[in-house]
Amino acid sequence: MPKSSFPIAFISFWTERPKSRVWLALPISYMIFLQFLTGLPKAETLRQFNANDLLLRFSEELFDYPYWIQDLSHLPLFLLLAWLWSWFLGPAHNLKSAFYNKALLLSLSYGFANELAQAFIPQRFPSFGDIMMNTIGVAIGILLHAQLCKRFPKN
Repeated sequence: MPKSSFPIAFISFWTERPKSRVWLALPISYMIFLQFLTGLPKAETLRQFNANDLLLRFSEELFDYPYWIQDLSHLPLFLLLAWLWSWFLGPAHNLKSAFYNKALLLSLSYGFANELAQAFIPQRFPSFGDIMMNTIGVAIGILLHAQLCKRFPKN
């Protein structure tokens, strides 16, 4: 494949809805990864359960950042989630259809559920800032994917 066609093939892959349901594993796996990342208890809680040292160190590193950076990190995480669902389920074709888009509804619902689940994790709590960053990330992901699909339509 010539170098100049690589970006087009790459963009084409991410703008065309996959033909096989096997690709469903990608957004679902990413949701599992997000749940692990955002649902991980703080190191103090993990120590009470004699958690593995690797898990403890990962938790310490994850929570070593200021809260505003932790909140901000939700934006790209949920942008990617929305992009993956939009890629698998199909893009929003216009603003009106975006409100009924399955990818948008699924990503937003997961963002809220993910945040509310933190109420059941010791030393964690739902955050309005996280919910806002989840929502903004989802909206940007859906819009970016839709715009890229319009700019690079199927052949």
